[in-house]
Amino acid sequence: MIVAIVGVVGTLASAVITQVLAQRAEAQRSEREKLVRLAELQASEDQRKIDQLRSCYVQLNAQDRRYRDAMLAYAYALRSGSVGAEAEAEEVNVARRAQRDTRAEAQLVGSDAVLRIESRVNAQLTVAYRRLMNAADQPSSEARQTELNQVIKLLDAIIAQQGHVQALMRLEVGATQALPDWYNPEVGPPEHYQASA
Repeated sequence: MIVAIVGVVGTLASAVITQVLAQRAEAQRSEREKLVRLAELQASEDQRKIDQLRSCYVQLNAQDRRYRDAMLAYAYALRSGSVGAEAEAEEVNVARRAQRDTRAEAQLVGSDAVLRIESRVNAQLTVAYRRLMNAADQPSSEARQTELNQVIKLLDAIIAQQGHVQALMRLEVGATQALPDWYNPEVGPPEHYQASA
């Protein structure tokens, strides 16, 4: 009788233990699948944010360059006395508005580090714009030519600042793993342009 009871209890216990182990294995499998799904969702969200940031940075970089190039073309047109200067002036206005709109978007999604050094580029573009418009309002003279030459130098100097912004942007979007040796987060506008602004 005892042997029969032990046999029946063993058989029943075996079934219960098997079921408990199966449920535990299923719960672990379900938990692993849940973790994988969460990781995939997080990776997808991270990629979406990187893509958004990349798109924003591409636009910001392109619009800063377009604005700079438009001002440079206008300065050269004024300096040479070109009859097409009005078209260049209109392109400056179009590029300025596009750059302003792009900066507004960047201020919502860009990192503080990129915005900090890009704001230096923007400050120099603003100084160049003011000086260019001032020169455009002057009658053709030696003083005007000197002012236009200074504007051209100022616009040329912005290229180095833009390089620093681009280097940081590339790092943030994963296009590179490290900043270049020449990168300097404190790069700023040349002092003689700041003083004369």
